Amino acid sequence: MAQDGSGSADADEAVWLAQGIPAPARRALVAAGILTVDDLCAADLDVLAGLHGMGPKALARLRPLRDG
Repeated sequence: MAQDGSGSADADEAVWLAQGIPAPARRALVAAGILTVDDLCAADLDVLAGLHGMGPKALARLRPLRDG
């Protein structure tokens, strides 16, 4: 579920779903408050890698988004 109660978890995960990010990693990103590519760019890669549900496949798909 959205952290601020303004939407559903599915809506929050939509940007990551469109990028082909696996479901466990999508849930981890949303739980960490990383809802947009801008949020992703501001996040530390070591922190991302440590999120429960974040695996090598997801990190490989997220890196190009961070690098622009």
